[in-house]
Amino acid sequence: PEGTENYTPGPVFQQYLEDYVDHFKLRDCLRLNTNVTGLERRADGAPGWTVTTEGAHGQAREDFDQVVIATGIYSNVPTVPAFPGADAYQGTILHNSELKDRSPLAGRHVAVVGYGKSATDAVLEAVAVAKDVHLIFRTPHWPIPRKFAGILPIKWGSLSRLASTFVPPYQRTSAVERWLHGRGSPLVWVWWRVLELVLRWQFGLGKKIANGQNMIPNAPFEFDAFGEASMVPRPGFYPLIHSGRITAHRTGIDRYTRDSVVLTNGTEIKVDCVILATGWGSDFSYLPDEARAVLSDGGNGGDNDDGFYLYRHILHPALPNLAFIGRATSFVSPLTFCLQARWLTELIAGRFTLPSPTDMTQEIEEMKVWKRSCIPFSTARGARIFLHGQHYHDELMIDMGADPLRKRGFFAPLKELFSPYEPKDYRDIIADDGELARDKGTP
Repeated sequence: PEGTENYTPGPVFQQYLEDYVDHFKLRDCLRLNTNVTGLERRADGAPGWTVTTEGAHGQAREDFDQVVIATGIYSNVPTVPAFPGADAYQGTILHNSELKDRSPLAGRHVAVVGYGKSATDAVLEAVAVAKDVHLIFRTPHWPIPRKFAGILPIKWGSLSRLASTFVPPYQRTSAVERWLHGRGSPLVWVWWRVLELVLRWQFGLGKKIANGQNMIPNAPFEFDAFGEASMVPRPGFYPLIHSGRITAHRTGIDRYTRDSVVLTNGTEIKVDCVILATGWGSDFSYLPDEARAVLSDGGNGGDNDDGFYLYRHILHPALPNLAFIGRATSFVSPLTFCLQARWLTELIAGRFTLPSPTDMTQEIEEMKVWKRSCIPFSTARGARIFLHGQHYHDELMIDMGADPLRKRGFFAPLKELFSPYEPKDYRDIIADDGELARDKGTP
């Protein structure tokens, strides 16, 4: 709604979702508190899948023509690292998913392990009620500021076509990008180094923390920004570290003792609560063995330890009538998912056709080679696009037969280059079927 603040608070977003469901009369379509426990090809030989579910009314099996998996890249499987001595530790060890409110942290000595968004959230919640708070991390990452230098909103520095040309080249590049990353590469190098200097100054990354360390990342910004730990820090995060309210340790955990954690640099910290903000895995155990084998390049022996790869991040040619929405994380993920959903709708409606299975498989393999050449490793690398969101959105638009250039008005050419792309630029694509038809030149 008009007037909604940037970085929308959770309760406001929750109310938006409730209003959306009521406006479009979707409640009767929802089956809440229901687990999907199995997925298999239909026994009657028809295209589609049989879905097995368990809920309040017991188990059910139903046939569907199309199944869309929209659980994203994070699931209900927390990543919990094991350290020696955990059995003897008398304190509390929590994964951040178990931290529903501040009450378990009140009056305690707390250590938070990690450096991503969930770690920063946990450590700031702890600061409000704990006696003392430690942040333990092995690798710092470049922060993505809400405003660069406290002046320029992030969208102007990351969501324009100009900005997208300076990141490491996409899978397919334009002539301008090939020149910029060839003969123009010194300009690209200077661009990122200046940005790093601004961030070092803005967040005080060079200031000393525990044991004389600092928080300057090792990786260049243009590569580090494609990692999962990239985050927009809450305003108080770095000031609380510099003031000493949060003690930051650039190291790892070696082991637990009865009442402390011993770090790999030898420091021992007396804490009675450890929060592991160490991420998530994905649970696709409900998929049949056939599907898991296809997605992992042959099962456990496959080479996709960085997540599975899909055509347009949506489907695999060997798994017809099965699609994934939400496996393409960008800096504007809700918009990306909306465009994915529209792309899938156009495909199901038969308004465009896919390439041959051979061509799609080749495209997937080329994407895999490209990502592994320039994007930091993680178990979800196959789903990450981040600063390449604009390139990806353009591909979806072109597939649908829509114009990827969405800026309008007399200054449209300049806006295409310098103005950030926002959800409003795609409003007619998402909401108005007629507008997309006109883009295609069809009735």
